[in-house]
Amino acid sequence: MRFVAEIITELTVLVFNILIFTKLTTLKKECVATKAVMYGGSALFLGLFTYSVCANILAEALASFVLVTLPTFILFYALSAYKDYRFFVTFCFLDTVTLILTFFARAIKIWFGELAGIAAYVVLCIIMGVVYFVGAPWFRQYRDLIRNVHKGWAAMAISTLLVYLLLIFAASYPVPMIERPEYLVVYALMSVTILSVYVVFVLCLAQKKALADMNEELVNEKKWHDMAYVDAVTGLKNRLAYIRRFNAIERENDTTKTTYAIMLDIDNFKKINDTFGHHTGDMVLKKSAEFLLSVFDDRRFEVFRIGGDEFAVIAIDVSKVCLEQRIAQIYNPSVDLICDFSCGFAEVDFSKKNAMENAFILADQLMYQQKKEKKRD
Repeated sequence: MRFVAEIITELTVLVFNILIFTKLTTLKKECVATKAVMYGGSALFLGLFTYSVCANILAEALASFVLVTLPTFILFYALSAYKDYRFFVTFCFLDTVTLILTFFARAIKIWFGELAGIAAYVVLCIIMGVVYFVGAPWFRQYRDLIRNVHKGWAAMAISTLLVYLLLIFAASYPVPMIERPEYLVVYALMSVTILSVYVVFVLCLAQKKALADMNEELVNEKKWHDMAYVDAVTGLKNRLAYIRRFNAIERENDTTKTTYAIMLDIDNFKKINDTFGHHTGDMVLKKSAEFLLSVFDDRRFEVFRIGGDEFAVIAIDVSKVCLEQRIAQIYNPSVDLICDFSCGFAEVDFSKKNAMENAFILADQLMYQQKKEKKRD
């Protein structure tokens, strides 16, 4: 009777182990044939184990390893989508947990007698059933971790394998643990410690997954931000970003810093487009943007492409002398450009209403006045 009870307990744990493994494994091909092979093979291994133990062909522990654990590992490895350290971590982690559950069920029977052992077996079955039927969200989260977290598995695989081997060795050497009841408490404490470490491991994986999700969200936000506020041709801030910054400065109304509005326009840009084509026109815009960034090359200046061949610059906390020196570089560039610029600038008078708007209107007028003078010349 005792022999039958031990076989039933071992078989129950093995069935649970395989069923949970089917939930944690991401199959290479999610189809009926693959699942049939997975469940059919598992049933065959369990049948061979039961026959071997009942017929006294192999000892229970050896039969469990040779006829179930090892072939199950090979079968699931062949069917798994992840043939790397992630698979080894999952396998060793799950086998370790089921090994610990089996130990506690048997330890309770040794400590408190047959009735307590039966009660422990019933509780074990209930726990396993609850985990299997209620744990779908946990299994899904674990598969998400497997899929999305790619680093750190090698070290964890080595650790889980060593822990797994340690538990097997401690439970069987020099004689089976059942023959050394004085060490059951030590083994129990070691098992609880290992379980707590695994809980921390899973929580760390979840945190790593959360950080990865957050990073992906930030990348997506940056992508959308770039699409909204960055000019696709030049890489400069676009008209929307210009209006946003324009309104922010207007609201701040900071009279302690001298602010200038600068408008720039490429001379004869339409002629460049008509003569050489829009591809050349885009190249001129890119080179012009690079040139303007080299002229207004510190954080006191913000350069925008506000449309067509028009650029705007907002200069904050800059003296008029410094600004004129920068603009002089535009009229006398140190690099070869195939275009010239017309430019106008005006200081923002925050004592007046619509100060930023008035300054840019004036700068725009001065720019077009200069453009007309060039045409007359």
